[in-house]
Amino acid sequence: MATFARVVELGAFSRAAKALGLTTSSVSQHVRMLELSLQATLLNRSTRKLSLTEAGTLFYKHCAHIVTAASEAEQSVAVLNNEMVGELRIAVSSFMSTRYLIPALHDFIKHNPKIKLRFEVADHNIDLIDHRIDLALRAGRNRQPGDIFLGRFADVLCASPEYLESRPPIHSPVDLLQHDFLLFNPHGEPCFLEFSNEASGTVRVRLQPRISANHARSLRFLALDGHGIARLLHNKIDEDLQSGRLRQVLPQWSLGGFDIFVTVRHRDNMPAKVRQCLDHIEHYFASILPLHAMPVCAAASG
Repeated sequence: MATFARVVELGAFSRAAKALGLTTSSVSQHVRMLELSLQATLLNRSTRKLSLTEAGTLFYKHCAHIVTAASEAEQSVAVLNNEMVGELRIAVSSFMSTRYLIPALHDFIKHNPKIKLRFEVADHNIDLIDHRIDLALRAGRNRQPGDIFLGRFADVLCASPEYLESRPPIHSPVDLLQHDFLLFNPHGEPCFLEFSNEASGTVRVRLQPRISANHARSLRFLALDGHGIARLLHNKIDEDLQSGRLRQVLPQWSLGGFDIFVTVRHRDNMPAKVRQCLDHIEHYFASILPLHAMPVCAAASG
């Protein structure tokens, strides 16, 4: 219909083809297929000029309205993509939301009053397509190609003093097999921990957790209550370690840490609101990660 409208407006197949970036035969075929579909002749063709039939005149009016509406629709999308308006949906864990995302977006929220933000807070990875999420701030080991890397947080094994004093000593990763392990495992995957240090190289241990959860904060409380050894982000438990409520296990071994990254739904033609939101998040993490990524009492940066 758009091709037919251009033929009418320009008065020739060749001129319409040039305007549309098509071949003349392709334009002629478009119009012919349209006539076959409608079972009506739209154009009177002669060697000298084209003219509209009665059916063609009636049909062209509708085509012109449709082409105009389509153009206006494209322009409205362009405005939405290029202006700071509309809704922005962000997925984030409960811990990352309060401690990192909200501080990161302080200026973004303040200076963009036309943006409506929706936070989807969950301690498991939300499907971006199903929930129409624009971007997700995540911490984990499953970063994919195309994700935007922000840095790495240290992770540590820890347990309460009461638990450690009542159980066999832990001198190497294999000693963990004799202990109760508390696992953050939102996807129900097997638990493999890979340890490394300069003296012994790399050791990989498969653990059978006594308790698993998709909520890291619950594991912290279970560890504080003496139910086993948990692997947690250092910056979630730094106060517990400093106060002695928790003790680090195998401090001479490195676990490798957790990546901090952003996953975006619009990797191509990213709307301006998503791009600016991402810029604020990247800038914030660049400013704070030197303070959080490598604490002195952690063996691994993560």
